[in-house]
Amino acid sequence: MFRKHKFRVLFAISNLTYGGIQTQTLSLAKEMQKKGAKIYFLWTTKAEKEFVENELLKNNFKIIDGRYIENNSLQKYSWTLYRYVPLVRTIFLLRRYNINYILPYQTRLSYFFGAIHKYTGAKKTVFHIRNTVLENYPKKNWHLQQALENKLTIISNSEHARIKFKNVYGELYDLNIQTVYNGINVRAIDKSINWKKHFGVESSEFVGSVIANFFKEKDFITIFKAWKCFIETSKSNSCLLIAGDEGTEGMRNYYKNQIKELRLENHVKFLGRTPLNIELLSITNCNILSTINEGLPNTAIETLAMGKPLLATDIDGVREVVGEGYPIPLFPVGNYKELTNRLLKIFNNEYNLEQVKEYSWRRSEKFSVEELIENYSRILEL
Repeated sequence: MFRKHKFRVLFAISNLTYGGIQTQTLSLAKEMQKKGAKIYFLWTTKAEKEFVENELLKNNFKIIDGRYIENNSLQKYSWTLYRYVPLVRTIFLLRRYNINYILPYQTRLSYFFGAIHKYTGAKKTVFHIRNTVLENYPKKNWHLQQALENKLTIISNSEHARIKFKNVYGELYDLNIQTVYNGINVRAIDKSINWKKHFGVESSEFVGSVIANFFKEKDFITIFKAWKCFIETSKSNSCLLIAGDEGTEGMRNYYKNQIKELRLENHVKFLGRTPLNIELLSITNCNILSTINEGLPNTAIETLAMGKPLLATDIDGVREVVGEGYPIPLFPVGNYKELTNRLLKIFNNEYNLEQVKEYSWRRSEKFSVEELIENYSRILEL
């Protein structure tokens, strides 16, 4: 039976894969669908079959191949063609599908879709700020300039990024930036499954986890050095489980080679990208996040929600997640000795893990899916 939709929403993301951004888009898409929306997902770089089939097609979301946006082939013929052909093609696409709301998630896609907003016929295009704002002066980027001149709806997922973006661009543009935190919904875990056995660590006495894809800002080298020191000092049968995959091309193989050089092959497992983050956290003794910069890391929020110890870098995005009273001190960027120290303290039961659990559960309530949906519905006037 034909169903008439009240409105149409397009989510634009680089990769249709399991990850933090995808978790947020799926939560919003499912709720908007309940409100009568027709949902479209446009991707530009990678589409993994498992994610597409299990998360998108099963929910009757329409998929649009947007790889032409990242196609540089026209650049060799004409800079004008390279700039404008993808823009014009996208405008026609959005008008063809009669899209009412456009939600691009990566920075470059916010610039791109923001630049063409007034030509698309859409009611609102959201300009997302989801990463640490590193620049101290306005970028000279044509798409960004056009997007900000269009006075878009701007949503930051962290206060630190909202403030920095306002400071850098506020004198040049009329900006109304609102902060909406990421929302996490912790599903029930199937307790009939032996998850330690599932992840291959049934015989390990201590299990650490890292849930992060391999991007350059993720500081895996610090984790590996700390894990080696931890293994040598504790003399334990411990295993580090890494749930993540290629973010920057070549990084996965680079890190695997680092593990070989450190002779950690028997103490580290690369799981690849997985939809089972919550199940993984259920069997770990701690989760580690070593990073140079973050907007608002989902892995930190998930760790809090599971009541597990988080060993993380002392940067703005992490501090905003854990708050000022987190019982386990954050460690300085790149300081593997401090990370080793925290690993050993957890191994030797020197932290009050009940206190960590209680604090974490209370803090995680700040990052609810319900509040995420309520804020987007209010901002978009759904």
